[in-house]
Amino acid sequence: MYDLVCDVDNYSKFVPYCTASRVISVTEAAEGQSVMLADLRVAYKMLRETYTSEIKMDAAAHSLLVTQANGPFRKLDNRWTFTDTSEGSDIHFYLDFEFGMPLLRQIIQPMMGRVVEKFVSAFEERALDIYS
Repeated sequence: MYDLVCDVDNYSKFVPYCTASRVISVTEAAEGQSVMLADLRVAYKMLRETYTSEIKMDAAAHSLLVTQANGPFRKLDNRWTFTDTSEGSDIHFYLDFEFGMPLLRQIIQPMMGRVVEKFVSAFEERALDIYS
């Protein structure tokens, strides 16, 4: 599951509202740790935004920390942790964000609960497709 979430280049194939995804760079930080910069383009109805995320990946700890490098958020804090279990993986997902532009806050923020549910379901379905 850690590898699936790190596979940003393929997000546009399965993540809802993601119309394009691209890894810009990956830099080794320390043993088992690296930092990825990636662009995501998201679209919903007439709204379109591209933002750049900085993704700190720790392969040894099976964890990711995602923050915004450039884009529409005033605040973006997204964390993933993965623990192997006898049945597969136990995944902890944390997301805290706030859009910087008032228009985006008014339009999108109220529906973000449903969007996050779709997002999580998309990763679950992708895992089943790949690993089943």
